[in-house]
Amino acid sequence: MSDGFATRAIHAGQEADPTTGSVIVPIHATSTYAQDGVGGMRSGYEYSRTGNPTRTALERCLAELENGRHARAYASGMAATDAVLRSELRPGDHLVIPDDAYGGTFRLIDKVLTGWGITYTPAPVSDVDAVRAAIQDNTKLVWVETPTNPLLNIGDIASLAQVSADAGVKFVVDNTFASPFLQQPLELGATAVVHSTTKYLGGHSDVVGGAVVTSDDALAEQPGVPAERRGRGARPVRRVPDDARA
Repeated sequence: MSDGFATRAIHAGQEADPTTGSVIVPIHATSTYAQDGVGGMRSGYEYSRTGNPTRTALERCLAELENGRHARAYASGMAATDAVLRSELRPGDHLVIPDDAYGGTFRLIDKVLTGWGITYTPAPVSDVDAVRAAIQDNTKLVWVETPTNPLLNIGDIASLAQVSADAGVKFVVDNTFASPFLQQPLELGATAVVHSTTKYLGGHSDVVGGAVVTSDDALAEQPGVPAERRGRGARPVRRVPDDARA
């Protein structure tokens, strides 16, 4: 029997440190890693922009919680959103978005992507037929939030996934508000899941981050999706006490 959600949330990606035995993943606050000769990377790390053990632990945990094979952690939810949209869309393409999409997502699409010749159609996520009708011949992506932010409208993920599959387009779910504790969109047919980890996954208003989780091997290796390739991957930082900043 597989481990339950609570067990995976605590332990996934967090094996004891092989050097010290620490049961908590340390913060690897380093930019560069020693190599055993040219290209002789130790455990696959060379530079923290391309990979960091702390970030890897987070990504493994998120993949486990969403029941996905791949996870990529980003410096913000919008960085994660931007990575997926830029990887999947090209000039002349079209996407469907919620008619009450998160403001940051809407502005990215409406103010930036349209300047590159990408078009979009808003549709209510709660109306499967409306989403189906919004799909065009050049549609490449259906983007859904459920619940939506901030109006909390709900979409039927399985039905929307089927509509997308029937049209031959990718289906991405922003799972920020529900979190994987309440739903796992990949299990219901989504191509990928996006998170602003700033919100429920972070939980304490003390971190800014984002993530993409997928079981689609091709999407995981698209040029814009691996966070290190655009220099916007999540990086661990140490807090400096206020009395030490003077």
